[in-house]
Amino acid sequence: MKDLRNMTAMAFTAALLFGAAPPESGAAEADVSELTRKVEILTEEVEKLKLGEVADDKYESFSGLGPAASKVYGKRGGLSIGGYGEFFYTNYLDDTKKDLADTLRFILYTGYKFTDNIVLNAELEFEHANESFVEFVYVDFLLDPAFNVRPGLVLVPMGIVNEFHEPTTFHGVNRPEVERNIIPTTWRDLGVMVHGEVGNLSYKAAVLNGLKSDSFRKSDWIRNGRFKGTSANAESLAYVLNLEYGITEGFSVGGSYYFGEAGAGAGGSVVSAADKNADIDFWEVHTIFRQKGLELRGLYAEGKLDGNSAFEAAPPGGAGSEVGKKARGWYAEAAYDVMPLIKPMSEAALTPFVRYEDYDTHHEVFSGVTKDPTQHRKITTIGVGYKPIHNVVIKADYQIRDTDSDLPEGKGTGLDENKIDQFNLGVGFIF
Repeated sequence: MKDLRNMTAMAFTAALLFGAAPPESGAAEADVSELTRKVEILTEEVEKLKLGEVADDKYESFSGLGPAASKVYGKRGGLSIGGYGEFFYTNYLDDTKKDLADTLRFILYTGYKFTDNIVLNAELEFEHANESFVEFVYVDFLLDPAFNVRPGLVLVPMGIVNEFHEPTTFHGVNRPEVERNIIPTTWRDLGVMVHGEVGNLSYKAAVLNGLKSDSFRKSDWIRNGRFKGTSANAESLAYVLNLEYGITEGFSVGGSYYFGEAGAGAGGSVVSAADKNADIDFWEVHTIFRQKGLELRGLYAEGKLDGNSAFEAAPPGGAGSEVGKKARGWYAEAAYDVMPLIKPMSEAALTPFVRYEDYDTHHEVFSGVTKDPTQHRKITTIGVGYKPIHNVVIKADYQIRDTDSDLPEGKGTGLDENKIDQFNLGVGFIF
């Protein structure tokens, strides 16, 4: 505090130096008022320096990243720390499945702004209180608003949620299932990305390592094939292009196309003639509309595997892959912040929402594989989110779930787990 008082005194002295010559009596009050204003401004600047720019945190998105993930870009220089977290409780409305409570995620963002044009950004993730991952880490070379280069472990720019996934930025306790089981959020790979903005159009294009084809599953399609930056098979490469266009303030449309090879095994493993290999064609389109308290979102995604014979079911008694040859899904969502109707001057938000999802990870299957109707899932989610401040959200929702199968709902042999309705409670935060 002594140092702060000394710095304030220096600010006061500086304000005196900025002042005019001794005023005549008629202008004395105005000059004193102006001098006081200058002292207050300089004192605020000193306090910001003492706080290490904490007072400057604005939580604004940069290049499609979440607001907390973007903090390093808003710093004048040096180290940046941020993060987010979420934990939840799920009550399954069927006695065959036990209820669940989980510390889903605690995230630390660490970044360093070397210069205005060279930025390090990283996300360190702790899942379920006992697993740790590097979610992304890259160096961003900011050359020009229209062209920048980002090498490292990067988020794949597909869909709405994969890059913009902090819990205060989406509705519902859990992320939309279409953006978890069709687009495998959170999806990251090693490679080099270029990105930029030209007028209302922003783009991202990247060359990345491919996916791990021998880990694909019917329940979540390619999700389990993510290498997550660990010993990735660099024999197989993938390419992705994302375009976003702002039509008007609060109204945007976008889409992505991903084409890549998927190979078996990790980098450095032995090549085998029995390896599963596939090409992936994958695309999605989406739109977001925000006006006052209203928010509308919609997304459609579709992907196809062109795989070799190793994806076909083996003869009876043998082991064969059941991953779908083609997967598709869509969702539509509407939300409205009613807090301005209840308490117009409040900074809080109270946002009821409804979302409908329809997706099928077994939309088409390989020769010899039997199509599984339990994988065509339809989910209606009705819920509400309350933000006492913009950094913290309390969420509750109810999910009505159904499939194409004739099996009764329940978990176990001869039952359809994907038909079990559920009630979710959660808390999320960013900093």
